[in-house]
Amino acid sequence: MRDPEILQHYKPEPATEREKQCMENLGLVDYEVYGRKLEVACWEARDAMVRMGVSPMIEAGDVAIGLYTASGDLCTAITGTHLHLVNGVLAVKYVLRHYKDEPTLGIKPGDIFFANDAGFGGLHSPDMLNLMPIFHGDELVAWAVAASHEIDTGAKEPGGMPPSAQSRYDEGMRISPIKVGENYTLRYDLVQMMENFVRDPRQQTLDLKTRTAVCYILERRVKEVIEKKSVEMVIGVMRRMIDETAEAATKRIASLPDGTYRDITFVDWIGTDRYGLVRLAVNVHKVGDKVTVDFTGSGPRVAFANFNAFPHAMVAMSACFLYQFLFSDLKQSNGAFVPFEYIFPKGSLLDADLEDAVSMGVGTIANFSSILHNAFERMLMGCDEQRKHVLSTWAGCSHTLPFAGVNRYGLPYAGWDQGIANGMAMGAKHNGDGTDVGGFTWCSVGEFIDSELFESEYPIVPIFRSRYFKDGHGFGKYRGGRPMAAAYMVHGTPMMFVLSISGFCKFPIGRGLFGGYMPPCLVTLYVQNGNLKQIIQETPEKIPYDIEQFIANVQGDILVRHTHSGLIVLQEGDIMCTMAIGGPGYGDAIERDARLVVKDLKEHSISDWTAEKVYKVAYDPKTYMVDEAKTVELRAQELEDRKRRGKPYSEFMAEWSQKKPKDEILPNYGPWPGPEMAPAKFKRTVVVS
Repeated sequence: MRDPEILQHYKPEPATEREKQCMENLGLVDYEVYGRKLEVACWEARDAMVRMGVSPMIEAGDVAIGLYTASGDLCTAITGTHLHLVNGVLAVKYVLRHYKDEPTLGIKPGDIFFANDAGFGGLHSPDMLNLMPIFHGDELVAWAVAASHEIDTGAKEPGGMPPSAQSRYDEGMRISPIKVGENYTLRYDLVQMMENFVRDPRQQTLDLKTRTAVCYILERRVKEVIEKKSVEMVIGVMRRMIDETAEAATKRIASLPDGTYRDITFVDWIGTDRYGLVRLAVNVHKVGDKVTVDFTGSGPRVAFANFNAFPHAMVAMSACFLYQFLFSDLKQSNGAFVPFEYIFPKGSLLDADLEDAVSMGVGTIANFSSILHNAFERMLMGCDEQRKHVLSTWAGCSHTLPFAGVNRYGLPYAGWDQGIANGMAMGAKHNGDGTDVGGFTWCSVGEFIDSELFESEYPIVPIFRSRYFKDGHGFGKYRGGRPMAAAYMVHGTPMMFVLSISGFCKFPIGRGLFGGYMPPCLVTLYVQNGNLKQIIQETPEKIPYDIEQFIANVQGDILVRHTHSGLIVLQEGDIMCTMAIGGPGYGDAIERDARLVVKDLKEHSISDWTAEKVYKVAYDPKTYMVDEAKTVELRAQELEDRKRRGKPYSEFMAEWSQKKPKDEILPNYGPWPGPEMAPAKFKRTVVVS
């Protein structure tokens, strides 16, 4: 039975009398020492999970380990993937409400629960959670939660996020919270059932056991603290961690300038071969010590597409900005949400129907996160204390190529290279360039898997996967971080199924700050019947080591496709090529130090065209010596050209408001020009659009 009301319980529940009493008797030293000990237990569990798991996402560290109170509130965690921490809150609270007093189930020591259905508090079906209650005698003290992303769910296409899905029935395994084990033992019949759903049953079972073992580790460490000190101290420590975060988060919000901060962007896809603009909008109203995040102005829900998302998924996505940026120095608890309220317009793309396919809704909410980030960064610019932390956004949803098939040993497999997703670059800072290959949007500490490990697991040979690609970032006074490109050859199998998931090919994602450029759009490349093996044998000096050499040297039947496109069949020797997303820029490009522009040229980060046309730098192409006088002249001329092109606001709007994209790219947009943004809730309003 679905419970929409429980999905609104992402904030901490009121402290119980038991928790209040335990906090009253808690000393400061015990709180600091044993609060840290519980956090270290999460670190231990995460390290064990990364070493035991077999999913590429687990191997790359895209996991979440959390310790929750008896009421289901997150008190401390180690990530990985921040948004799963909110999913854990909702899953535990569902189990407590519906199973605790259910005579056929109940909650007992050694129970193991599993969940992955987005309609019950999850994010999407590939994200799987194990939940374990922690008891002291007959008293439920805490919950251990371990979450990971599995590469396959048995959906209609490999990867668990099928671009062609039109309803939830195309998404494979979607399981409501279920008890999969008792007495510290997984039930064999349910393990077999889950194996039967997916293309890679070995991976599914091994990772299910991994998450279970991780919960055991947390339980053991919590019980050690109880035995050494007391159960009352553990309960008090966990609750104080939540309250401390809530108090600090509220205080920080109060220190920021009041106002309404807005941003919008557009996505150019909703599913396989269904392309066109969809509008994403956010209004951040900050008054006093409260923030309302309002998505009024966003486009309508899209029917029969894998694109929409549930409201709680967007709440979880906002945790990535809160935990990684705004509250990065606070404990990761759901106390961070105390100052926040959310408004989701009915009928919008963030108001998915329960029958919708939502597995690619993660791409939608990632792109929403990009504009939410920028709206907050403009708020931070008005606060002297926080201005030093301002940086451009992390740009949307990373690109990846899921693949599946049968290997040379006759065993099924499914995978992708999470190193590329974790190779997304970060936005430029207010005082420096963005971090190159900075990490995944929702996993800042994700790792780059070794090529040797990748080759050992799948019938694929990486041609290159650790080279920046030229002009792949956003330009500005400070450039965005540099991303990488990668190419892979199918090897050791006669056939492989591949698809592409991401989300932008025609319209860029990730607006730069204060004049900074967006990163470029991406494409997916396939080469069939190519000559790479011939190059390796006859002219090894032409083996490509970056995307430019690849395009110049490799011949064959080249297929260029949207970054969100459906299944294609590759054969032995065929090649697939992908690119990560660059970071957006910060500030006016013609204010960039000319010496840094030349440095970018030397490092093959930008093209000559970019240096001349965007940065307006004059230099000797042989010696890379900057012509200072000519550069000053070019930049002064550009400023004058801008003034000449500029128009008064009223004149510009009179002309601009008459423009409209072609009808063929607006089938899912809704009425043009779109719904109104939310009205300001404070007299001083900053409008960003």
